[in-house]
Amino acid sequence: MFWKKRATTGGRLTLHIGIHRTGTTGLQRGLAANRDRLKAQGKCYAFQGTNHQDIAWALHRGKMSGKDLVRKLEAHAGERHIILSGEDFCIHRDLGWLAPLKAVYDVEAIVYLRRQDHWLMSWYNQHVKWPFSKRHSVMTPREFLGCLDEFYWLDFDSMLGLWDGALGRDKVQVRIIEKGQVTDAIGDFFALTGIDGSTLEMTDALQNDSLPTEMLEYVRAAGMYDIRNPERVAIIEFLQAAAKSAGCNARTLYTAAERQSVLDRFAQSNAAVARHWFGRDALFLESPPDDGGLYIEGTLAARGDYDDLMRHAIGALGREHK
Repeated sequence: MFWKKRATTGGRLTLHIGIHRTGTTGLQRGLAANRDRLKAQGKCYAFQGTNHQDIAWALHRGKMSGKDLVRKLEAHAGERHIILSGEDFCIHRDLGWLAPLKAVYDVEAIVYLRRQDHWLMSWYNQHVKWPFSKRHSVMTPREFLGCLDEFYWLDFDSMLGLWDGALGRDKVQVRIIEKGQVTDAIGDFFALTGIDGSTLEMTDALQNDSLPTEMLEYVRAAGMYDIRNPERVAIIEFLQAAAKSAGCNARTLYTAAERQSVLDRFAQSNAAVARHWFGRDALFLESPPDDGGLYIEGTLAARGDYDDLMRHAIGALGREHK
């Protein structure tokens, strides 16, 4: 293991800090579903929720302090290894709340990074499928690309620099999600934290799969922000099935030039992370973007029969579940 033991009294505290769209949902659901099995291994997935986003946001908004969190964790006094997982720990710009935790626990952080162009497409997909804000949920892919400044944590050098300064380099494990580096984030996390995954019950149902690329314009048109479960789930499942039956196989929403412009924006930051954390020049090792698998907006909608099918089916699904 890369962590060095500190002379602390509260045991080991692992913070899984994201980032979004790196297999975090599947990991969190798996940990939550296996709390008893984890406990048998001396691992405590703290509290009762699926994830710890509420804690990440309370700290971020100043509604909880580090001392408050220490007191909250007293509910798990005596546990040798406590795990917290929340994607929005990575968006914090002030990590002063870590100091009280470090006085009690041997604190470490694990973060998974995804190449920014891939991440942006997945984040757009997520905003349309499970919208966090109405404004983003109705944007076209190009409009969403214009929001890049809002996702400041994609400057990995700046984000990781804060955690490096707060915990020390030996207490922050940076992992890269891509072929040739880390392809199984859940298995990788288990290895880093000493979890025996063979004793856990993990299923594909735990994953938060993206919608097929071709379906996104239909979901956006359906106005998913205003649709609640179970209607939303029914629509998503229908569109996934429809995409499969139609042989949809597009993989990208942005042209190679658009994706390269995203990478160019973060080139210096990525190079700095590669040198500091990995001792090499390149952070991501896969090939540059190309236009293979590109979906052209409106391709399916241009087929009147398919457009009518989608409009009527989405309406029927919504009415059926009301």
